[in-house]
Amino acid sequence: MSKKIKWTLIDTLIVILVIVAGVALMSVFGKKTATGDMKTIEAVVLIANEETYVGDALAVGDEITISLTEKDSGTLKAVEIKDAEAMTFNSIDGTYATEPIEGKVDIYATVELLAAENDFAFTCGSTKVKVGEKMPFRSKGYALEGFVVEINEKSE
Repeated sequence: MSKKIKWTLIDTLIVILVIVAGVALMSVFGKKTATGDMKTIEAVVLIANEETYVGDALAVGDEITISLTEKDSGTLKAVEIKDAEAMTFNSIDGTYATEPIEGKVDIYATVELLAAENDFAFTCGSTKVKVGEKMPFRSKGYALEGFVVEINEKSE
């Protein structure tokens, strides 16, 4: 005994609804890339508590990759190296003090990026660039990780 399956209007509506839902989900959760007006920005990235030789490896003009996919990049424009400090608490008199960490430095690296601006962040390719954002910081000879501490729009 074989049953013949009838295709109805309700079946068609269900299929259309599933397709529309799939397209909507892909547009909301799909991979986002930068679009719109592109601006040149300078992002200052803090790379904290690194060995002193790491700061010497960074050279102005290096091509910096700011994503793990190696698609989003910028150019290193400036490097500022400061002695790393730690805050300590003196429990006897209840005061805080900063003391240098021996053999460690904090690196402030300024990277020039071409990015699109939206309401929430700048976007360089598919990488969000906003203050407080953790960012890979890689080039030939080093692979570091830092946090964006400042963003400046560069006037053309």
